[in-house]
Amino acid sequence: MQFKRLAVALVVSAPMLAAAQSNVTVYGTMDASIGVQDTGANGEKSQTVINSGNQSSSRLGFRGTEDLGNGLKALFNVEAGLALDTGVGDSALFGRRSVVGLQGSFGTVTVGREYTPISFIAGGSDIFGQGFYGSNLSAFTSNRLTRRVSNSVNYKTTQMSGFTGSASFSAGERTVEPSGDLMGVALEYANSGLFLGAGYQVIERLAAGDDKEYAFGAAYKFGTVEVKGNFLVGDQVGNNNKFEQANIGAAMTFGAGKAFVNLQQNKFENGAKGNGFAIAYSYSLSKRTNLYTSYASMRNNGLATFGLNSSSTNVTPVATALGADPTVFNVGVRHTF
Repeated sequence: MQFKRLAVALVVSAPMLAAAQSNVTVYGTMDASIGVQDTGANGEKSQTVINSGNQSSSRLGFRGTEDLGNGLKALFNVEAGLALDTGVGDSALFGRRSVVGLQGSFGTVTVGREYTPISFIAGGSDIFGQGFYGSNLSAFTSNRLTRRVSNSVNYKTTQMSGFTGSASFSAGERTVEPSGDLMGVALEYANSGLFLGAGYQVIERLAAGDDKEYAFGAAYKFGTVEVKGNFLVGDQVGNNNKFEQANIGAAMTFGAGKAFVNLQQNKFENGAKGNGFAIAYSYSLSKRTNLYTSYASMRNNGLATFGLNSSSTNVTPVATALGADPTVFNVGVRHTF
């Protein structure tokens, strides 16, 4: 009986003990929309769809820190993605991010599943914040560029005169060559509304050689206007595999509303090309809730099947539908907590 009482007391007191020693936050984003989409492929008609995560991926996360003294902190973050339209979670429970690490005057070190160095450049220079259809997330599909890595050790410096550096090593954990390892670095500058960044990654994917990935980005905010642009390259081993994407976009805030526009070009070295156009509008009902609408289109040449990507979904022609031009329009609501 005494053992049972002790067990109950420990269970009841555990959350209070944890709260006394560390700071843990539960957070999330819930985003859903209704829309009409069309891949543009012959024989396929347009669809009315309910989607999750168009402006921001729907997610549930836990993050926390513990003060270890002398300016040193322990930290963790686990974040799970979910689809509001079906209630289904991502295939990997905490596949969005799952790290533990230390933070101090030296910077931040994390271990686990983490965002890559070039993802910081692409995210900081995308006018849509890597949400809405027509964002630069399409550059990270089909293994063109790498946005997240598992089995990784990562380092980010503190900001020094506006500069921040980051580095990452991801172990491929293969028993034979090539190793599958990824190594990446990036440098960012942010000051007085100006953002500049560049990043480079190399992946030992094939015995014939290494894949190389590059990201260059810039942004500037003056008053209520923002301008952002980036150039992303995925240079995989083999003929005609080099992929390039360029984006230039602008946004303007007026009252509770914000309007966005982005132009995008995708290219493969075999001559495949697609030119994208996207617009969006967001209206804040409160600090945590907003309504939004967006429209995007992609014009592919006869060698291309480039698609349109939002934060969690995409509208992409099948590989055999060369020259198909996808379009999408949607209206949604997003709530954060």
